[in-house]
Amino acid sequence: MKVLITGASSLPGFRTTLEALKRGYEVVALHYANPIPIEHENLRKIRIDITDLKALSGLVSSEKPDVLIHMAALGDVELCERDKPLAWRVTVEPSIALARLSYEHSIFPVYLSTDYVFDGKVGGYTEDGPPNPVNYYGFVKLVGEVAFKTLANHAIVRTSSIYGLGPGRINFAKFLIEKLKRGESVKALVDQYTSPTQARLLAEAVMEIVERRLTGIFHVVGEKMSRYEFAVKVARTLGFDERLIERAEMKDMKWVARRPRDSSLNSEYTKGVLKTDFYSNAKAFSTLKEEYARGEWV
Repeated sequence: MKVLITGASSLPGFRTTLEALKRGYEVVALHYANPIPIEHENLRKIRIDITDLKALSGLVSSEKPDVLIHMAALGDVELCERDKPLAWRVTVEPSIALARLSYEHSIFPVYLSTDYVFDGKVGGYTEDGPPNPVNYYGFVKLVGEVAFKTLANHAIVRTSSIYGLGPGRINFAKFLIEKLKRGESVKALVDQYTSPTQARLLAEAVMEIVERRLTGIFHVVGEKMSRYEFAVKVARTLGFDERLIERAEMKDMKWVARRPRDSSLNSEYTKGVLKTDFYSNAKAFSTLKEEYARGEWV
């Protein structure tokens, strides 16, 4: 089986690439600004600007993968709000093109989406809950969902606050670890709730969906907690001084983009479908501890 992964230099893309290779598949990994720190006989790394839709179409048409895992997007929430044309060009246009290409070449597509498609007023959103994004990042990711929903067979994987060690943008866990290692204090919100998701467990779940050709919307997330609760859990897991973690509130933040107050996702349906344990805190934080012990600071 040939698997094409966009955004393979991001943390979720990197982990999914590793997981696909581990399972013996041929992987075509797309990246642009950042390198992919993996070498493997079954891996081909291709540098491409996915906003060049002609080049993207030519590549997919020539490769003809069995599976497309679309993880590339403009993930900076603030930048999406400040530069909406850029967010549309990077996130929406390639998604529409890849959905069309999946249809034309009978490719099974998996689209990585986000909890930010919801407004965060109540939390605990189910897979069939009505989206209502409050910022432009959530909006463009939702438009991407709509593009893939036009296909008879597709999988949409929503996730939340992806964390772990590896390449890509600095996630909250990596930021915490770097600060706490230096003995520096760090502020964490007590009144914003998400469902933090360990990237390696996300990759395992995605590959199960691929192998079983499961279709529909899946919430692959960890357990609900505030940013502060998450920070304390990271500190305790890795043996840092949790007294360095200071309480903060959303009203103290000077964001350009609005944030959902409680975008936690309910994953009971997905838990019942998948065999992968992507959700338990025990496994997630144990995995983070293993990554830290191995020095996975790629």
